[in-house]
Amino acid sequence: MKKHRIFEISAISCIGLLTTVVLAISPFEKQQLENFKVSTLKDLPGVAVALKISRDDPNTLGLLKEQDLKRDVEFALQTAGIEILQPTPDVGLYVVIVRVAMTGKEGMACAIYVQSSLMQIVSLARDPSIRTEAKTWPAVSEATFGVVPLSMAKRVITQSVKDQAEEFVEDYKAANSKIGTQ
Repeated sequence: MKKHRIFEISAISCIGLLTTVVLAISPFEKQQLENFKVSTLKDLPGVAVALKISRDDPNTLGLLKEQDLKRDVEFALQTAGIEILQPTPDVGLYVVIVRVAMTGKEGMACAIYVQSSLMQIVSLARDPSIRTEAKTWPAVSEATFGVVPLSMAKRVITQSVKDQAEEFVEDYKAANSKIGTQ
């Protein structure tokens, strides 16, 4: 009788843990798993990171620096156990694009756009000898877009970059966990 009860507790714990893993993934990763039954992040050894800030004017948010945001992204990924690699054709490239433009009366507001994605070299199913670069995460484009007061723009952009990196981390962890992943 005790063995049966221990099995029930183990099964319930395992189901609870799997539910936690499944709930931690983004809706886009979930859709990819439903469509293809595998994550493009599975067995990914690490990533290279590229970050680009595009401004309407070189002086727009001059205190917002690419190297600072890139360092934040790399730190978030490394903290989660994702290795930061040098860019080569065989390494996935985690790309962050930040666009900022002054708007509103007297430039007191800023339009922002932040998008993160993973680019990888892939082969075509119809002809594996054809290789090309493709966005493999997220399955559907997701971006942060808005107009914020100039005084808040840097903080909103920094937080958006961190939030998107955290979403990538959660999907990466789910795809590469040792517990019954796809």
